[in-house]
Amino acid sequence: MRRMLMLAAALTLGSAQVAWSQHDTTRPGREALRQRLDERFAARVREQLNLNDQQATRLRETATTFGGRRRELESRERSLRDALESQLRPGVAADRDSVARLTDALVDLRGAYAQTFRDEHREIARFLDPVQRAQLYMMRERLMRRAHEVRGERGGREFHGRRRPMAVPRDSA
Repeated sequence: MRRMLMLAAALTLGSAQVAWSQHDTTRPGREALRQRLDERFAARVREQLNLNDQQATRLRETATTFGGRRRELESRERSLRDALESQLRPGVAADRDSVARLTDALVDLRGAYAQTFRDEHREIARFLDPVQRAQLYMMRERLMRRAHEVRGERGGREFHGRRRPMAVPRDSA
């Protein structure tokens, strides 16, 4: 059971971190709900993909590693967007060089974000067969879509008062 809980936490960190990071975690009960969903998702992944212990451990480690990288990129994106928004305030002359650098950095960041998904997919290919990888991909997509729907049903609140974190184009993951 303990191993299953650890797998649950790590899997969802890697697979649903973008979607869940968009929700306000300050409301009571949010973390408990997230934990229950994490546990259910991990159990479903292990069952549907028929993972052995070694595969489950490697998937947890991979999801944790790449999820951490994406969280770092999301944090960097928020900083860059804040800086760009301050440059583009109405009534204030923007510094063209600064705006160009910030815009270029955001574009580069999007590429790096997409690359994390490609790299993660390559790593997962080392220990899951093609069918398992496809199943995992589809399960993650459904989880992300559902998280976005839930967010939309709650009034489409934005990420902590700002724009949502980056979404990766479907063909790049």
